[in-house]
Amino acid sequence: MSTQPRTQPRTHVRAQGNELALESQKNEASASSKDSRSQDLGDEISPRELEAIFQAARGEMVVVLGDLMLDEWILGTTSRISPEAPVPIVRLSERRTAPGGAANVAMNLVRLGARVAICGVVGADEAGVDLARELGEAGIDTRGLVRDEERPTTLKTRIVAQQQQMLRVDRESDLPLPVAVREQLQARLQELLSDARALCVSDYDKGLATGDVFSVAVEAAQKQGLFVTGGPKPLNLGCCRGADFLSLNQKEASEAASIKLDSLEAVECAGEALLGQIGARALAITRGARGVALFQKGEPPCHLKAHAVEVFDVAGAGDTFLAAATIALVGGASFVQASETGNLAAAASVRHSGVVAITPQEVARVAQGS
Repeated sequence: MSTQPRTQPRTHVRAQGNELALESQKNEASASSKDSRSQDLGDEISPRELEAIFQAARGEMVVVLGDLMLDEWILGTTSRISPEAPVPIVRLSERRTAPGGAANVAMNLVRLGARVAICGVVGADEAGVDLARELGEAGIDTRGLVRDEERPTTLKTRIVAQQQQMLRVDRESDLPLPVAVREQLQARLQELLSDARALCVSDYDKGLATGDVFSVAVEAAQKQGLFVTGGPKPLNLGCCRGADFLSLNQKEASEAASIKLDSLEAVECAGEALLGQIGARALAITRGARGVALFQKGEPPCHLKAHAVEVFDVAGAGDTFLAAATIALVGGASFVQASETGNLAAAASVRHSGVVAITPQEVARVAQGS
């Protein structure tokens, strides 16, 4: 297993023929005006550079640890109101499911070319069986799945008629994991990390963060010199202390910093405060149509523009951002390039309806403006 030392300065990938030329990321900072507190960046990665990064990361192992979900869609039609209550009657025509939460991060990673192992908890129920099957069929190593007889598999059910979501029903538990389940999870994770290049933590505040599962995993990965990335919820930032790269959406960043992010200055104040608080090397705040704000130790804030695409569904875009940024770092990208890769991938994701894992080709099409 080849690993890049975590203490090495991040590098900026350039594609030259079939080789990767590496230049210090410090050049990015020197390109900015010394009088400016932040950098407004345009297209920071070309399609050729994207291809080089994905190629370099292909086949590398990423372990995903987090709260697993199964997304479900009940699709049908409606033409009348129920006589029992003033609600529409939906006539079922189709049922669809897809891995969600941390499982969606794993699906995106494998579609982008990584080898993936997943660690998390499922219930002793049909949703847990369906989730494990779908992950296995995608080629994801599921040895890290632990079954908890006392909790359900998190299931998000959306009822849709005439392409309009009418209702969502969530079945879940956010209670702390039993000690025996936590110990099983940590033991299986330790086995999987021995073959990995990166650990990606995906937190949905469904129980894993309430124990020491995340913090112990991050510490173990750091000791092995692995990249550590994550998407923690605001109350659980400490679980990913010292990670290489973390991502929050603007709402989460606002809650974590207890600041209303109604201006660029407020975003920068929150980002810099949070970066120092959690001790990460880089923090990305995704801002939807306003792009991405990136904060790095010892560097001015960077602002990446959003990509104009037709938006069908934003569900799962944060998972896609985190997965793409993670695989970019494994492929030798700088933090700026990793953030832009995530930015492009999220733009590709929202072009789809529902939670969909995307491919390098779809990311490249967004980069090309098509």
